[in-house]
Amino acid sequence: MGRKKKSGPPPKFATSYDWHKHHIFLFDDLLDSPAFLALSHHARSLYIHLYQKYTGPYSGNNIICTYSELEKKGFRRNTTAKALRMLFHFGFISYESGGLEHQPNVYHLEEGWKKIFTQEDVDKAMQAYKDEMALKEAGAAQKKVFTSN
Repeated sequence: MGRKKKSGPPPKFATSYDWHKHHIFLFDDLLDSPAFLALSHHARSLYIHLYQKYTGPYSGNNIICTYSELEKKGFRRNTTAKALRMLFHFGFISYESGGLEHQPNVYHLEEGWKKIFTQEDVDKAMQAYKDEMALKEAGAAQKKVFTSN
């Protein structure tokens, strides 16, 4: 048995000596898909963050990520909520609500985005997202009316 080679300095793109321990793969079929191209920049960034937290199938495909953790990464709560809904409607994630006991949401990476082929499919997903956001805003406006009386 020979000696183990010492690793040299990291490549210029790496920021630390343990750069090779964890990395994610984003393949061309994902990056070039109509669904991914239709996502907002916030939704893309959030997807990459969630994908980074994915630890493999032995975790039950569960990703636990709190809003406070996302805030530390620079995501704002309102923007994060919108991006999560967009990822859900375009088939990138599914999630289970943490409930009222202050438990974090549990996210699952999905492959529903592979079913979006045409611009018509993108438009349907975008319309479903916009409809949900309109309902949420209408509910918030109604709540504001009740609290101001």
